Amino acid sequence: MYHFTLIHYTEGWHTGASVTLSAIPVAGTLVKATSNAPESYADIYYIDNILWSDGGDNYLFVRPYDGYGESAPLTEADRIKAAVDETVAAIDNLTDNIMERLADL
Repeated sequence: MYHFTLIHYTEGWHTGASVTLSAIPVAGTLVKATSNAPESYADIYYIDNILWSDGGDNYLFVRPYDGYGESAPLTEADRIKAAVDETVAAIDNLTDNIMERLADL
């Protein structure tokens, strides 16, 4: 069994519940903080990173998992791709505006 303490880094860097897992979790998976109400989705978190310690507590860096059952949470690569796509669209728009002004000259 593996014991972890959750660190809510997107909500003020505070520690949360301690969980015991039967397997080593992988970044990008989900973890349920409590097993008291198995039908509740309010305490499901997305694991972004794992911090292993030498003989002390192990930690999972987690963020709330909103939209359970609707879509997978965005990864860091998804956020970077969205930012790049937004920048490319803005550059395309500016290029079109410049070309229109040059055509008017």
